[in-house]
Amino acid sequence: MKDLKNEIRTRFEQFEPAWQGELRTVAKELEKAEDIYFQSYLQLVSLNAWRAELIANVISPESASFFLEAQNDGLVSHVFARIGAWRSALKSLRSCLENVAYCLYFKDHPVELTLWKTGKYKPTFSSTVEYLDKHPALDGIDRSVSGLDMLGREYGTLSKAVHGSASFQMTAEKGSTSLWTSELKSLRKWRTRERLVLQSVNLLLMTFFRENLQGAQHPQLRKAISFAVSPARIPEIKSILGIALTLPS
Repeated sequence: MKDLKNEIRTRFEQFEPAWQGELRTVAKELEKAEDIYFQSYLQLVSLNAWRAELIANVISPESASFFLEAQNDGLVSHVFARIGAWRSALKSLRSCLENVAYCLYFKDHPVELTLWKTGKYKPTFSSTVEYLDKHPALDGIDRSVSGLDMLGREYGTLSKAVHGSASFQMTAEKGSTSLWTSELKSLRKWRTRERLVLQSVNLLLMTFFRENLQGAQHPQLRKAISFAVSPARIPEIKSILGIALTLPS
């Protein structure tokens, strides 16, 4: 038993510098994709703008805490992607979607929020989306405009990463354990998911809080949102939601 423990100790002492060296190598290689990571960060700024300029001021601190967690999930996903930990980055995006949905759900359900804090209630993502789909704030707004259709699709795709679908395995081609890789193919796949997740979140929030964004209200927030949605959606957002966004330069 002692010999085995000593052998494992030796392997551990080899493993520690090995993964740290591999991490430095992958992070250095991914520096070549700085522009992609900047576009990611540019979109992520919208989450901070939403929380600081509006959400923290119009809903309870307890409900707003879910949005802070969603913002943190987005940043964690960005950092995981920056070091090539793709599956973990995708898992964090999924958690971001969950926490945005829970924020909006618990805003309207203080009793359930109290039960949640004591461990007696746990909403599912599908039940919160079903609730939001019937919410008066979204009444008459097509799901393609409110972002709910995109949000649902992205959640389904990201769930495959969480549950180990073959298309999201990091070890399939290598045949060995893999903590991170610098594959640009994986970077592009993650960035597509992140871009659509953040766009769907911003569409949902704009629909939900559109009365707070119409006219000249919250210009800095509207500028931040402009970086997070497709420029092709801006005329539609203006005509249907009455929110004027600027085309990002």
